[in-house]
Amino acid sequence: MSKARKVDPRIIRTRHLMRDALVSLIDERGYESITVHDITDRATINRATFYLHYRDKQDLLISSTDDILEELITNLEMTDTAEVSFADLEEPPSSFVGMFEQIAKHADFYRVMLSKQHMPYFVMRVQEVLAGFVQEGLSSVLAKDNELSVPREMVIRYTASAFLGVMIWWLENDMTYSPKYMASNLLRIATKGPYTNNPF
Repeated sequence: MSKARKVDPRIIRTRHLMRDALVSLIDERGYESITVHDITDRATINRATFYLHYRDKQDLLISSTDDILEELITNLEMTDTAEVSFADLEEPPSSFVGMFEQIAKHADFYRVMLSKQHMPYFVMRVQEVLAGFVQEGLSSVLAKDNELSVPREMVIRYTASAFLGVMIWWLENDMTYSPKYMASNLLRIATKGPYTNNPF
């Protein structure tokens, strides 16, 4: 079996420059008003270099989104959900901690796309990734629908939307809490609720 060819580090660097330029421009002006010239000028590259990698600014946006979310999915897959225990929430699954670590690593990208400019394509993609993660986790502990009091899809969508809302809140508040703290407490809310003594 042949090994996958490594991407030239210079290509990776050039693509990162263009992605960073795109994000900073979206933050400043919004996506619609940006041109390829704006991106190349901000990234300090020429137009010919841009078109070696991307067809247009939308291609750059979609490719950047795919790269970020592929990395997020990789982090979420670090733990076998069948081995997850909810007994010790102080030590959350590494995949869940990894999710917040990856968000912190690309905080500017997530902050602009999810919060400041609320880019619909990116928001939708993140929701789908989170829904898949929730679905897998739910299936590992509650395999049968008759073990749920509401439709499974409702639980998945509710939980994924809650996770997304907390992610945005964390970013908007400059990530005050550590990734491990976020993972531990979000998992606690999702599995046991937010109460020290349930009042209901």
